[in-house]
Amino acid sequence: MKLALTSSCLLVAVLWARPAEACGCFTPPNPTVPVVQAGERILFAVENGEVTAHVQVQYAGASGQEFGWLLPLPSVPTLELGTDELFARLTTTTQPRYQMNTTFSPHCRGFSGAGGSGGFGGGSTTGGGPGGFADAGSSGSPLVVQDSVGPYDYAVLRADSKADMLEWLQTNRYFVPAGTDDSVAPYIRPGAFFLALKLRPGNTTGDLQPVVLRYASDLGVIPITLTSTGAQENMGVQVWMLGAHRAIPRNYNHTIINDAVIDWPSRGANYNDVIIRAVGEAPGKHTFVTEFAGPSTVMRSVLTPFGRFGTKEEFAATGTPEAFIDLIWSRQFAAVSSLSPFSGPVLPGPLKGILVKYLPPPAGVTADTFFASYRYFKDQAPLPNFQPQAMADEVWERVVVPTQKASALFDSLPMLTRLYSTISPADMNKDPAFSFNADLRSVSNLHTATMNVWCDQYTGAETEAVLTTEQGWQLPYPGGRFGPIGVDRSKLQASLVIEILREEGLPENVVSNIPGVEPLPAAPRGCGCDSAPAMLGLIALVLLRRQKDL
Repeated sequence: MKLALTSSCLLVAVLWARPAEACGCFTPPNPTVPVVQAGERILFAVENGEVTAHVQVQYAGASGQEFGWLLPLPSVPTLELGTDELFARLTTTTQPRYQMNTTFSPHCRGFSGAGGSGGFGGGSTTGGGPGGFADAGSSGSPLVVQDSVGPYDYAVLRADSKADMLEWLQTNRYFVPAGTDDSVAPYIRPGAFFLALKLRPGNTTGDLQPVVLRYASDLGVIPITLTSTGAQENMGVQVWMLGAHRAIPRNYNHTIINDAVIDWPSRGANYNDVIIRAVGEAPGKHTFVTEFAGPSTVMRSVLTPFGRFGTKEEFAATGTPEAFIDLIWSRQFAAVSSLSPFSGPVLPGPLKGILVKYLPPPAGVTADTFFASYRYFKDQAPLPNFQPQAMADEVWERVVVPTQKASALFDSLPMLTRLYSTISPADMNKDPAFSFNADLRSVSNLHTATMNVWCDQYTGAETEAVLTTEQGWQLPYPGGRFGPIGVDRSKLQASLVIEILREEGLPENVVSNIPGVEPLPAAPRGCGCDSAPAMLGLIALVLLRRQKDL
């Protein structure tokens, strides 16, 4: 007997920027949630020939003076501040989730009815405007724009000459990481530009926050070759795209992973390892996996629920620090952290930096603790420099306005796609470009499998189980759901299909592992148990037809 399989796939489109070094990790409270570290996170929105790129700036280094960030661009951008909360909310909302429903035969101990779910692994986890332009006639200078925004000084430089650009950066105290000389070479050409960022005096790496770039272009392009400087093995790249349709990679492959390789009982705890394996199976190790594609309505009002933030005027009118802090909490300024998106809300980093400047905490007390219990600690703290109008102005500039603008994107563009891949420095030799395809349909981020359990008719003890995956695989557990799986997942290909997605039409297969999958036998069955299906020891998968949503 063979099983029918239908599957769907999707892609995301983005342009991306690389910090000097990437850092940060997720620490979800439930270790079985398949959250993986993405070395880079970017959201790109494309509309009417303009790209809006929200880029999470991450850095691991000895000091803020060694923070250097370079980004090649096709045109001169404008620069604004973004919000880390955007990436935290995108992560939790579009996160791939693997849930397993469990059914029991009537002889199972504690069985209380047909079907149902529960037991091991059951259920699901739910978890400033443009700067001033330089004098175009200045003698040989590559400078086009020089300005500041939030904690950053920035410059936009012509990329006509590598030597002129690097010399200007060094002369103007922009840190240039080791290896930059070679990695920028592919991007040096007439008509191209580089954006450079550094921290303004008085700021530290704790003041880093995302930046928003707007520039003329119809495509997103990830300058992955530049990223190879300081990149780690199997670095995660997480990208989202907003647009009129689903996004596609124009020059990279697209992979549908084989969900028989997913560890369903642990809710996909091995998810990132599966992605790494699937990337390794693709030609040139150049591919992306679609994790979500659907209406952008899933993010509407997520960042700005009704009543959030209140008004700047009410903050400016507060008469005491206590009243200001009380408003911060009552107006829902606490946000989910991008570094730990499945934990509880905390005050955003930029907001804490503003509050600490005017209301410094006592020695040895963290900002989080201080502002959570301000009345308790205030008498131990240094004298405050309480300036409600100035504080409100900064809070709106650094926190409120960036969040409101990010939220507005999901009101204007109908489709949101999420794409993930891993890539190592040796394979960072081709910059992926992204576009859209109106012929491709939505893809859910929620995946469900069913574990059917059989038990001894006399003792009620589990004797064997079969896991049926979303794609139709039958995976035997000869000793029951708590025992080892009866197949070696390492012998299965992590990629079900590797394909090419174009700007119109259906996918074109590059590799299909479906016909070549050989059945793997289960362990011998015991006696005295219910009759399990004859296919218990069979892993057979047939793709009946490619549907339009592939």
